[in-house]
Amino acid sequence: MKARGCALSGRLVLELVGSVALLLALTAAAGLAQADDGATAVAEPPPAAEAKPATETAPAAEAPPAAAKPGDAKTDALPADEKPVEAKTTEKPSDAEATRAEKRKEAEAKAKAEAAKLQVQLITLGGTYEDIVGANEFDPTSLVIGGSPGKRRNFYKLCELLEETAKNPKIHAVVIDLSDADLTMNLAQLDELLRRLGTLRKSGKKVGAWLESAESAHLAVAAGCDHVAMADLGGIDMPSKTMQSYFYRDAMDLLGLKASVVRAGNFKGAVEPYVNSTMSEPLRQHYLDMLTRMNDAQVSMIARGRGLTTEKVRELQKQRLFLPAEALAAGLVDELAPFGTMKATLNRWVGGETSWVEAAAKPKKEMSFFELMGKVMSGGGPDKAAKVTETSIAVMHLSGAIVDGKKESPGSIVSGPTVKAIQEIGRDDKIKGVVVRINSPGGSATASEAIRQALAELSKKKPTVVSMGEMAASGGYWVACLGVPVYAERGTLTGSIGVFSMKISFGTLLKRVGLHMENIALDEAASAFAPDRGWNEDDQAKLQKTIDDVYGRFLKLVSDSRGIPIEKLQDLAGGRVWSGSQAKAAGLVDEIGGLDDCLAAVAKKAGIEKYEIVHRPNVSAGLDLSVLFGDPDASSRLAALGVSREALTLLGKAGLRTGVLDLFLREVLSGASARPTIWALAPDDLSIR
Repeated sequence: MKARGCALSGRLVLELVGSVALLLALTAAAGLAQADDGATAVAEPPPAAEAKPATETAPAAEAPPAAAKPGDAKTDALPADEKPVEAKTTEKPSDAEATRAEKRKEAEAKAKAEAAKLQVQLITLGGTYEDIVGANEFDPTSLVIGGSPGKRRNFYKLCELLEETAKNPKIHAVVIDLSDADLTMNLAQLDELLRRLGTLRKSGKKVGAWLESAESAHLAVAAGCDHVAMADLGGIDMPSKTMQSYFYRDAMDLLGLKASVVRAGNFKGAVEPYVNSTMSEPLRQHYLDMLTRMNDAQVSMIARGRGLTTEKVRELQKQRLFLPAEALAAGLVDELAPFGTMKATLNRWVGGETSWVEAAAKPKKEMSFFELMGKVMSGGGPDKAAKVTETSIAVMHLSGAIVDGKKESPGSIVSGPTVKAIQEIGRDDKIKGVVVRINSPGGSATASEAIRQALAELSKKKPTVVSMGEMAASGGYWVACLGVPVYAERGTLTGSIGVFSMKISFGTLLKRVGLHMENIALDEAASAFAPDRGWNEDDQAKLQKTIDDVYGRFLKLVSDSRGIPIEKLQDLAGGRVWSGSQAKAAGLVDEIGGLDDCLAAVAKKAGIEKYEIVHRPNVSAGLDLSVLFGDPDASSRLAALGVSREALTLLGKAGLRTGVLDLFLREVLSGASARPTIWALAPDDLSIR
């Protein structure tokens, strides 16, 4: 009995010890949980082995762990007045997480909604587009009356934007804003732009256009789009191509100037304006044929894009002016919309929710006088070309009249700097091929040959292709005689294979202003280049030998590079000017195509697939100080001869170009008495609209 009682007492002691141990453990856990700075704590019961003695018969000792819950133990361990605080610290983090989760969901939903919207790239066209933009046109008087230098737009920057857009998978549609009435592009640029719009459409993107007051260039671009919307307040002016050419003979007679000429080729249109009062009939008919082919190119752009026949478009050209409703009825546009509703109108055409993407424009900055003068003083020289670090194809731009010289002149192709730039391309190992892009009416025959020889050496080192832009005639055609593939657009003006020399004398003008010049010479030939008299018959006979020799060299260059017998070439040369399509038919060019086609051809020859495009030469970033002081342009030279600036401004708006006239006047007024320049020059003063 005593033994049994002892055993019972031992068991009770063990159970009591286990219960106390359990209570102490739970209390410690609760204390730790309270000290855990707002974190949610979970109190676990101790293992059974620690809570009970090493015996299998202890049901009473097992009951407390089974009945005890972590939450109950924790709550019982805390004072009553702290229970609400503990409950609050447990719920507050949950609310914060819920808030953050809600915000994440909202952001994700917003991002999904934006991603679901159809992105529309807006591309705005306006102003005058040029292959290479430089500081070649600047009117200092605009600063005096509060204006600013006119901004020209880089055509190939626009082409690059279209190419990047075609590759962008996020862009669903593209809208071309053609509301700027001053948009100017030549036929060669229009052909190239339409090919890029075609690539854009082939990439799966919808392309729309918006018109307000449109002309032929606007219509040609719009015709390359899937859908054309037009404002109901506006109109269309779509004339056929016309040509104007100014003749200076009567004005020169009034001023007391006389032109003496020797030439090779009966169709040298660059000479006639200075020796005839009106255009000769053979030259008129020749120009009319060329103009017809150029107009055919523009007609086909509109007809093909709008699904009309060429005959129908020609009839519309004869009607010329159209109200918006008439344009819709004629099939020139697809819909009319209220003025100022471009985005809303084209949103409906795109369909679904849209998000418009616009190219970021740099904010305009007002320049102080000192900043302006800093820009002026920094001009006059080309920017240093950035080092080529990637595999590249160079586009060598020859833009402007070709002249002899060693100093860079904005707007002209000066032989010395141009040859140097060509040689630098040849030495650059990263440049694997070259496209020679020509936009030139020609110029000095000797300068043209210097540039041609440099290009010929370059073509031996790197694959080379010639790309003709708006004009590549006379000296511009001379430099293309390299024996390499030549591409032109349908509307390119090319050919004009002929040479001449001209001297303008002003003896009569000197008499009218009360001046008399005395020439003291040992013989008549010594005064052949005196400024007061023209060439006599002996002078012309001697000079004709030089002209015939240079012309013969020109014919041989063309014959060798094009594989055309000189006998056949006689009918294509003589100063005749051809459109690109006529030149292709005659064998003067190889292919109809633009810079994109030339780049592909060069890349294939060079055996490269991925490459960068670099443009040379780099043009001046500043303004040329000589424009403001000391180097008058052709307008100033004419003004000095008695032609008012007001009259020149009006003539300029009517299409008068003074580029060729400037070359002649500069030579006359320079006072040089050396042998005259031999020109391989096309009639740049032709205004084709």
